[in-house]
Amino acid sequence: MTDSRKKTGLLFPFFIILKRDFINLATNVSLILSNTIFPLLLIFVLGYLGGGLYGGSDVTAYDYYGVTILIYSALNVSMTAANSFMDQNVKRSNLRILYAPIPKSFIYLSKTVATFLFTGLCSIALVALLQLVFNIRLGGTSAVYTAVVLLCFDLFSSALGVLFCCLFKGEELTNKILSIINSVLAILGGLFFQLDGLGRTAEVLSFFSPVKWVVETVLRIVYDGDFSLFLPTLLSFVIASLLLLWGCKRTFKTEDYI
Repeated sequence: MTDSRKKTGLLFPFFIILKRDFINLATNVSLILSNTIFPLLLIFVLGYLGGGLYGGSDVTAYDYYGVTILIYSALNVSMTAANSFMDQNVKRSNLRILYAPIPKSFIYLSKTVATFLFTGLCSIALVALLQLVFNIRLGGTSAVYTAVVLLCFDLFSSALGVLFCCLFKGEELTNKILSIINSVLAILGGLFFQLDGLGRTAEVLSFFSPVKWVVETVLRIVYDGDFSLFLPTLLSFVIASLLLLWGCKRTFKTEDYI
């Protein structure tokens, strides 16, 4: 059998596993709500409460929180990935993959891709809904660039969540650690309040958070029409995602959690 035939033969079982993982996510009501309805509600509640703080014709509270909550939702994709990887129903079905004559890497790769596809569709739907229906500024005709940045951040978060599952080998512990890390990254990234006014040290620390890169990129696209950070940000997240998947390969031990 030629190498191309071997690759084709391996791709088919991978797509079968991917399809199953995607369906598991797409039929989970709590995950659907947490990736669509919850961000919408948060945007409108915070937009209403912050109306007096952002009262201007250029930027409203709804515009500001439309951007920041979308980014926060993409950050929390890591917890969706953990659910996709460590849910009890999924773990039982993974046991069959363990004994199948296919690469064991299919387990964590399919979880990463399935989470990315599911949350990516949610992100695109939210951007379209906020921009077209609720008239929240996400770039106008350039909103597609905003969506692409969010998609790359979704990919990074998906790989991060899967790596943490490989490291900590339990959904509950993984989600607790991710919840803390995500909160720290969100604060450093300025999603809840800007650190720039707290001094030079706080401003420098903020750039260690990938959230800050996304915020800077998206805000420049939306309000300045500046795309200078677009490609560097995409490239950074693609490279970071590949490094996280490499980490999965190094730490993945099926018998620890299946």
